[in-house]
Amino acid sequence: MPPDPKKVRALQLNVEGLFKLLGGSPDERLRFWEIIKGITTPVELRLVNAQVDALAAQAKAVQAGAKSLQTSAQQIARRG
Repeated sequence: MPPDPKKVRALQLNVEGLFKLLGGSPDERLRFWEIIKGITTPVELRLVNAQVDALAAQAKAVQAGAKSLQTSAQQIARRG
């Protein structure tokens, strides 16, 4: 069973936003997705399906934390 396209797209958007926030280059983002898409054997695909959910949750949490940190830094900079 292939990964759920909606979950993969949501993960891609979360990671894309994180890379943009952290300054990753388009080539780095492309390389990451080529690695993920290159895993095609059935056993690996089942593992990837499980990891897509876990990675999506982690990416979302990291992105939220990075945005919060950015907001806090901007507020501190305005006060200083």
